[in-house]
Formats: sequence, structure tokens, C-alpha cells
Amino acid sequence: MRMSGNKYSRAMGSIFANGAAFAVSYGISLLLTPYLTEHMGTEACGFVTLAKQLAQYAAIITMTLDSFAARHITIEYYRGCLKKANVFFSSVFFGDLLLASAILAVVTGCVFFLEQLLNIPEAMAWDIKLLFLFVFVNFWITTAFTVFGTSLYIKNRLDIAGLFKGLSYLTEGLVLCIAYALFPTRVFFVGVGIAAAGVVVACSNIRLCRKYTPELSPKRKDFSGSAVKRLVMDGIWNSVNSLGDLLNSGLDLIVCNRMLSAVAMGQMAIAKTVYTIFISLLCVVEQAFQPMLLKSYARNDRESLVEELFFAMKVSGMLSNVGFAGFAALGMAYYRLWIPNQEIELIYWLTVISLLTIIPGGPMKPLYYIYTLTVKKRIPCFITIAGGVLNVAGMYVLIRFTGMGIYAVVWTTAAVMMAINLISNPLYMAHVLHLPWHTFYPGIIRNLLACSALTILFQAFARLYMPDNWLCLILCILLYAAAGCALHLAVVFGRRDWNRIKGLIKRRGARQND
Repeated sequence: MRMSGNKYSRAMGSIFANGAAFAVSYGISLLLTPYLTEHMGTEACGFVTLAKQLAQYAAIITMTLDSFAARHITIEYYRGCLKKANVFFSSVFFGDLLLASAILAVVTGCVFFLEQLLNIPEAMAWDIKLLFLFVFVNFWITTAFTVFGTSLYIKNRLDIAGLFKGLSYLTEGLVLCIAYALFPTRVFFVGVGIAAAGVVVACSNIRLCRKYTPELSPKRKDFSGSAVKRLVMDGIWNSVNSLGDLLNSGLDLIVCNRMLSAVAMGQMAIAKTVYTIFISLLCVVEQAFQPMLLKSYARNDRESLVEELFFAMKVSGMLSNVGFAGFAALGMAYYRLWIPNQEIELIYWLTVISLLTIIPGGPMKPLYYIYTLTVKKRIPCFITIAGGVLNVAGMYVLIRFTGMGIYAVVWTTAAVMMAINLISNPLYMAHVLHLPWHTFYPGIIRNLLACSALTILFQAFARLYMPDNWLCLILCILLYAAAGCALHLAVVFGRRDWNRIKGLIKRRGARQND
């Protein structure tokens, strides 16, 4: 029981540490977005978001090598096969170094012809090109040294990673403050800040790897073509699945740029900022539980694995429910204060429609790791690709032949992703774990009921009082969050979950008394 409490305590610590780091990142975005829109127009925010998205698209290539690296290295490490662990470690490092360098070289060449690929205002051309270049320099840095972060999975110390991630965001903010204070406003300063943050993350991963797993280090003699082949064969389906995700939700800015306008792309980018915040927070929860899930799977402890999946599902669902209901109630006030000179109502509804996908997607997010643990990616990939093709086709048809305009982009994505998260994923996840087909549906249904109740409650609160300044908005957010968490806990969590939470509180209290 002590070990069980400790592993959940580590997971909660990781969520809080990485959540705090993300709060710093959001603070930067909160200040940067209105500054750029005021000084350089809505288009500037659109190109910043697009540059980040294109770097994520490039990561689909490296994902073939990286997505199963932590799994194989950790399993061999727990089994005491340090030689095999080092073979995988070295193979990933040198493989990533080669792939990242090749991608950076190609992007550097394409940057010179960027205005022929995208609709870019002539006055911003070189500024945008430098932005893309620095964003991909950051891609090279983070990709080349990503394998060093595996040690934090092995030792379940993602909480420490969150502290260094927060430091990286503070570094990014400092670079931006200095640049915008001393020089004329340029969009590419954002890329410089992102690259500086990447340097901090890479250096911290190397330092922590040497501290926690000194047995692991990249050596040329340990590079193995057969290890690379195995990682690629396992990871290729993750890349295919990411390609499907790209078709499902990643092409919205490009579609807006090419089929509508650069201004529409900027409006979509602002709406996607809030959506990205919630998805990133859900990823924090998902990642926090991965070390314990991997450990249980490596030890063939099926009972603990299923228990951990259910608990992760409930915690992640609480975040998505409170987040959706809170934004639905307070989002209009938030946008009035944040970007008062934009088309607030349009951006608000684009955001709400986009956030519909996190209602079922929230509790399902941690369960996606099942596919990595079991190396069962083929069928989910086919489903995601099919949904992505349907999504892009739907966008094109609705924009081309109806008057929906920018709304077509978000509605098609919402419809496709809701179907995937409510139908195909719960069924196949239960199948690969050899569980009854309905295993995850009670949790999903309770989550939907909780979200409905929260949305109704928060809408009632908003009718009573709508904040009109930042202080009142922050106080309302805190009130809604407290009430929302309490209601979600009452509806979704069971007696065993409450006992686990009480144990975590007692453990933390005992540590403070010590």
C-alpha cells in the first residue's frame, strides 16, 4: 500500500509541477497575443501558431523512432538488461540527431520560398521567414536530445521535469521582454524565445539523466541498426496515427489561410490558443500517469494497470469537464478583457465548438497510452486516418458549397473526433487489454453527466454575475474551479478513489510535519 500511495503521490506532484510550468507558458501567451495583434495585426498570431504546428508536423517523422523509445529502454532497465537499454538509448540518440539535422536543412531551404507556399503580407515576409527558422532550430534542439528525458520515466520523476520546464518558459519570457523592450516589434522574436527555452530543456534533461540513470549514455559503439529497425517498425503506426490527427485537427490554420484569408487564420489561431491550452493540460495529466502504467505493464501486474487507468481517466475527466463548463460560462468575459478589439463573439463560438471534443476526449486521453504499452496501433491508425480524410473533405465541401465559412472548419473536426472518442477508441482499448467491451463506458457516461451538470450550474452562476475586470474574472474562475471539482468528485469518484485521495493528503501532511 505504501508503494501504491507513493506512485499516486508522484503522479499528482508531476501534474502540479507541470501544470505550474504550463501556467507560466500561458502567462506569456496571455500577454503576447494582444501585443502582437495590436502592433502587427491578427495575422501575426496566426503565423506564430502555424509555425509551431508545422514543427509538430515535422515531429511526425521523428516519432517513428521516439514514440516507443521510453517503453523499450524502461522495460530493459527494469529487467536489469543495461546493455540492451544502452543499445536502444544510443540508437535513438544518433538516429534523432540525423533526422533532426536533415529536417532542419530541408526547412532552411524552404524558408526562402515561403511566400510561394503561404499567403504572407509582403511587409512581413522576412520577419515570418526568420520566425519559422528559429522555431525549427528549437525543433532540432529538442529532438536531438529528447532521449535523455527517458530517465525521468524510469525513475518516475516527471515532477522535477516540470520544474525545469517552468524555468525554460521563464527564460522564454525574459528573452521576449528584453527583445521587445530594446528593439522594434518583430514576430521572429517569438521564435528566438522558443529556441532559448529549448536549450534550457535540453540541458536539464542531460543533467537529470546523468544524475538519475548514469548507466545510460550515448555511445557510438552501442548504435544498432536492428534496434533502430525495431523502434521504427513499432513506431511507424504512431506516426501514421499522428498523420490522422493532423488531418483531423491540424490543418485548420492552413485551410483558413488557403481557402479563406490570413485574417481568418488569425482568428482561428486565437480560438485554438484556448483549445491548445486544455489539450496541453490533458497531456500533462496523461504523461504523469505513464511511468506507473509502464512499470505495471513491465511487471505484468494487470490488476494494478487497470486500477491506474480508471483513476487516471477520472482525474483527466475532471480537468476537461471543469475546463469546458467554465469556459462556456466565462469565455465571453475572458475575450472581452483579453482581445477587446477583435470579433469576440465569432472567436468565442469557434472556441466552444472546438472544445466540444474534450468532453469525451478528456477521460479518454490517458487511455491512449494503452496502444503504446500493447504495441497495438494498426487499427486505431486506420480509424484515425479515415476520420481525418473525412474531416478534410468535409471542410472543403462545406467551405466551397455552403455559407458556413470558418465555422465549417471547427464543426467537421468536432463531429469526427466526438465519434472516434465515443465509439471506436473505448471498444478497441478494451479489446487489446482483453477486457469486456463495455469496460470504459460507465466512466464515460458518468463523465458526460458530470459535464452536463457543471455546464448548467456554471451557466446559472454566469447569469447571476458576469465579471467585467481581471480581478473579478480570476476570482470567478477560482470559485467555479472549486465548485466544479467538488461536483465532479461527488458524481464520478467512488469510495476507493476517495480513500486513495485521503491517503495522498495524509502522506503529504506527514511529509510537511516531518
